Amino acid sequence: MTTALDSDRALEDEAKDQFGFAGIAKRLAPSIIDASKGDGMVIGLEGRWGSGKTSLLNFLRAELEVAQDDGIHTITIAPWLNGDTSSLVSSLLEPMTAILKKREEQIALASGEQANLMKERMANVGRLLRAYGPKTARRIASVANVAGYVIPGAQALGGVLEAGANAADQVLPLEPTPSEIKQELAHKFQELDIGFVIILDDLDRLEPEQAVEVIRLVRSVADFPRVAYLMCYDREVLAHALTTGLKVADGDLFLQKIVQLTFNIPLPEPFDLRTQFLEEAKAIYREVMGKNLEGALLEDLMSAVDREGEGLSTPREVKLSLNSIRFVFPQVKDDVYFPDFCRLQLIKTTHYKLYKWLEVYLSVRSVLITRDATVSKDEKAKMGEELKMLLPSEDRESTGSIWCLQRFIPGVAVEEEAVARVFNPISPSAVSETIGLKRLGSPLHYRFYFALTGPKTVMPDQEFNTLLEMAREDVAQLTTRLTEEAMKRRNSGRTWFEHVLDRLDDKYISDLDEDQLAGIVLALAGMMDFAMKKNHGLNAFIFSPDRIANDVAKSCLERLGELNPERQAAVFRQIAREGKAINWLVGVFFRSQLSRHGRIGDEAESSEQWEISDEVLDEAIDILKERLSRQDTKELIPNLPNISAYLYGWLDLTEDNQAVEWVREYSESNEGFLAILNQLRSWLISDKVYYPLAKETVTRFLDWDHVTARLASMQDGEFADRVADLQLAIEQSRR
Repeated sequence: MTTALDSDRALEDEAKDQFGFAGIAKRLAPSIIDASKGDGMVIGLEGRWGSGKTSLLNFLRAELEVAQDDGIHTITIAPWLNGDTSSLVSSLLEPMTAILKKREEQIALASGEQANLMKERMANVGRLLRAYGPKTARRIASVANVAGYVIPGAQALGGVLEAGANAADQVLPLEPTPSEIKQELAHKFQELDIGFVIILDDLDRLEPEQAVEVIRLVRSVADFPRVAYLMCYDREVLAHALTTGLKVADGDLFLQKIVQLTFNIPLPEPFDLRTQFLEEAKAIYREVMGKNLEGALLEDLMSAVDREGEGLSTPREVKLSLNSIRFVFPQVKDDVYFPDFCRLQLIKTTHYKLYKWLEVYLSVRSVLITRDATVSKDEKAKMGEELKMLLPSEDRESTGSIWCLQRFIPGVAVEEEAVARVFNPISPSAVSETIGLKRLGSPLHYRFYFALTGPKTVMPDQEFNTLLEMAREDVAQLTTRLTEEAMKRRNSGRTWFEHVLDRLDDKYISDLDEDQLAGIVLALAGMMDFAMKKNHGLNAFIFSPDRIANDVAKSCLERLGELNPERQAAVFRQIAREGKAINWLVGVFFRSQLSRHGRIGDEAESSEQWEISDEVLDEAIDILKERLSRQDTKELIPNLPNISAYLYGWLDLTEDNQAVEWVREYSESNEGFLAILNQLRSWLISDKVYYPLAKETVTRFLDWDHVTARLASMQDGEFADRVADLQLAIEQSRR
């Protein structure tokens, strides 16, 4: 399957070779074979981690196998798996001995004096090799023992090797010295016309002390003629290990003394890595989504790969990025924008610090957009400075510049002042677009890109869509559900109902059908008084839910009027007749309609901007007037969440003294008098929040002189504290 994770194993199948390693191996193998026929050669195959060194070695090994018929044999050793020098010697000499033994057996099948002579020569070489191993191990052990006084743990290793070497002396007490054995082996290899290619892979995985011993081994332990060593490593990493292990100034110079010839893994041809990433990303999308990537999505993916893919430098980085997509995308396919998801995985692989910065920035920005928190100027400056350090380039086309980040991360800008580089405002329509497409910059979806789940401050799309389905199918259930959401507060203090309102912006509303639009308006008309009551006194510094709900209702009605004017008029009349949120309807919603139609205030809008016609507004007002005059409605007023808003709306709607008469009647009792005055207080911000009681507000309903005199007469009675608070409010209004 395309979505199966790539284990990052080295390639062996030429059909999967996308970077020409097989072709390189075909041309490199003959030169290595020639090197194994001479006096001995150490060849370095150099390349960065992940550049494909082991894949090239696999293809080389396949090419070298064909040379066995010419007496050239290949032995592969992974020093970092062997553990100590003794086992490393064994892993080299034992395969050599086995190969010679096999040649013995082949010769034994032959006949004649020449065959017997060749067999004897092979047996001698085998004995020499078996003797040479322990002798050599002893010599390396001596080095380890000396190093043991400096390198922790090396002395113990040296003791083990020393013991093994002594045991070998007891078995072979008359054997010549290692130097003498080596000379005889060199002669025998030449005489028998047999050669070896020794492949030492992953030298750059060794610890510094191990790296030193392996490099010494290549030169001093098994430095035979007709043996070519092919050492595979990342030059910078191995040189650093040698610098540390040898305690020298430049390990690279030491390496040059050992390696006589180097071949560098060639860089991929331009765009090869990006092309591979693009093709495999398209295949992943096709398999997960069941369709091809086309149109704007494909164009944006190509742009993402072209820009963010510029940082890819090795085949391993391509695999890492694609594996992240294979692993995560099937789980979040419905919650992310695929080009942005690929873009982020490329950044994660090629510029991890930027990836972590983006995670922090987008998380902070999301709570700013949803108005769940604020960020200080110092924090903005800090993040702006970090961004400039991560992306210092001034080139608009460079992936190392903020210009490039601007293309898909909202709110960042190329500015001299650090604080101005981040958290810049963007238009509501731009926010809606990122949410609608589930872009990386969406405050509702960004966390899916990093954590496979949405932000805790955001309602999951599935749950939000359930509300929209209720709007279509069951308005009563939606009303109940919104009421429940108005009781639930998030960590920020704002309610989940406010979050629902925030998501219902103009862009989102434009995609709803008639039933959903009507259902939302009817549900708001049924529960907004409860939401106002739960939110009373909160959010003094931001838009209150009653105002936001008013904007949502207006947008829904406007869209409904575009789709079905008759349905819009019917819904408008219905909320006037049946809407239970009488406080919100009178004090906010219908009052705002009067203002838009120029019936009150000084900011009338043109008729082209109205959601409803004058005729339909008049019909709804007549319905409301009848409701407001009823006794059962008047009995609700003392328990309304915002009595002053209701009273102002009542005044504006009826254009008579009904509201004034009710206030005066209700104020006959001292309790009612104080309650009404308290409701008529406004608020202002200075060094703190104040709630003044202004003369111009009170005189719309009560005589001012009578009010102040009555308060003065009550200041020593049972309501003294409340009276003192109101008198202070009056003083505050005069400042």
